[in-house]
Amino acid sequence: MNSPVRVITLTPAPAIDRTYLLDSLHPGEVHRAQEVHSELAGKGVNVTKGLMVGGTSSLAVVPLSREDAEQFSEEAIYAHEVSGALRVNITILDKAGQTTKINQQAQPLTPAQWSGIVDATVSLARSHGSPWILLAGTIPLSTEESPLELAPLFESAHLHGIHVGLDTSGAPLLDMARRGLPDVIKPNAAELAECVGRPLLTLGDVVDAATEVQQWGVGTVLVSLGPDGMVGVSSTGVVHAHTSPVTVRNTIGAGDASVAGFLSHLVDHPGEFANAVAQGVAWGALKVQDVSSQLQSVEGLPEVSLTDSPERDTALREPGLA
Repeated sequence: MNSPVRVITLTPAPAIDRTYLLDSLHPGEVHRAQEVHSELAGKGVNVTKGLMVGGTSSLAVVPLSREDAEQFSEEAIYAHEVSGALRVNITILDKAGQTTKINQQAQPLTPAQWSGIVDATVSLARSHGSPWILLAGTIPLSTEESPLELAPLFESAHLHGIHVGLDTSGAPLLDMARRGLPDVIKPNAAELAECVGRPLLTLGDVVDAATEVQQWGVGTVLVSLGPDGMVGVSSTGVVHAHTSPVTVRNTIGAGDASVAGFLSHLVDHPGEFANAVAQGVAWGALKVQDVSSQLQSVEGLPEVSLTDSPERDTALREPGLA
């Protein structure tokens, strides 16, 4: 067996994340960026890098062309060769704290490519003794213009005793959740509202919706709520974690940092669900204070308030509208 790796992530639609920092954004005008940052990204990549920063071993499976694999050769990246160049996602940040995002369409994968990626991911997890796989980010279409079939990843991993988390949105999230296949999902309020088909306006609404989805067979439902922290629902109960307000510089990647914080604690302390949620919230709150789309450090973590009795009538500052 290879050296142990605690979490294998899979990013089916990786990208170059290019971030421009401006004084202010005025549509139709020419702007000069004060700072420009570029990095190989995608939700799974971001989670792997966050885990590594926090001291938890991780490996990111990323479909890349041979040229892109050579350009982005990193210790924590496992490149699965495919054709086609990486897409580029643009983030524009201004000093008022506003974020403008422009994402390029994900490149389709052939059924054969996807099957090979799934096999490689599960094989890596087995060979490294990984207890967790995380499938994260945009799920591209098949070249046949139909959704990729995600179930084989979950079924193959579960057959070998490997947990699988899912952090995506839309039809793939709803389909897998309704089939009860993921061991953990991490929607935001809007994505959870879409799953249950109703608006979520209060913490109580979120708790009820997350409980409903968890009863479909999903192991754990983590709901990221921006400035309101995170609600977690599992078979052990309900928790709500949040921090005091922080200075927000870039919200891109905050959810990925939260997932990394949660998994980092959970893989070594499987029975400490509430503490894992708290660590996820702390890592996410730390990430938004940096311009990068990826967690750079786990030093200076904010203090977290944790309760198993959320204030149900508290209005969400970022409600989920179905």
